[in-house]
Amino acid sequence: LLTVHCIERRRNLWAVVVGIDSYPNIRPLKYAVADARAFYNLLVMDNQVPPENVFLLLNEQATLPALRSTLGTKVKNKAGADDMVVIYFAGHGATERDMMSPDGDGLEKYLLPYEANPNDLYASALPMREVAYIFNRIRSERLVFVADACYSGASGGRTVSVNGVRANLSDRFLERLAGGKGKVIITASAANEVSVEKDELGHGVFTYYLMEGLRGPADTDADGLVTVDEAYRYVSVKVPEATGQEQHPVKKGSVEGQLVMGIVP
Repeated sequence: LLTVHCIERRRNLWAVVVGIDSYPNIRPLKYAVADARAFYNLLVMDNQVPPENVFLLLNEQATLPALRSTLGTKVKNKAGADDMVVIYFAGHGATERDMMSPDGDGLEKYLLPYEANPNDLYASALPMREVAYIFNRIRSERLVFVADACYSGASGGRTVSVNGVRANLSDRFLERLAGGKGKVIITASAANEVSVEKDELGHGVFTYYLMEGLRGPADTDADGLVTVDEAYRYVSVKVPEATGQEQHPVKKGSVEGQLVMGIVP
């Protein structure tokens, strides 16, 4: 009797984790690096993702060329269609008037790398239209982008005001990022809200509760796995509670089947 065991090829997880506190040209942040380290440790230590599969870029490592190279070349070349890609960014966001913006709000949104110059975002920051393009270049059918930044232009939090412009983080913008098969975007705050850091938590509020949920409390069906949907439901309750209803995480996009983000230790 011949028994043939068919072993499914192990699906790899690839991740890029970015945290920037010490911006030379912009008001520094306090806890973005702590957030990124916590997320990295969750992946590598709790979830047993091989360290060589996780690209960690902190402060001066997170330059614009490094972000482009890591996302647009390294991960693009390594991640196969069956793999899962997780991209985490903690740092400043900003907006700039741009009548060509496909979001219908006349504003382009940017993630700000280490060397970003608020007076020349076009040359020194990563526009979201390029982020969307990079996502579409990555072959993986399961991609999760988590951003603990904001683009509101309001004072405080993880945003940089450019000429007093207040951005409206439009649904169209998030849907554009999550467009295509199997992409999920979770942002720390909704339109015109600030993504808050709290000294008593030592983290951004959103990341603090995301980490807490992924370690088990968000596992509502008690199967030992925390899915993206479970994690989002958890932060959707905890973050508004912790911020006096002033910050509401947003999720866009969908994936067929379950996307596991955390393994309960």
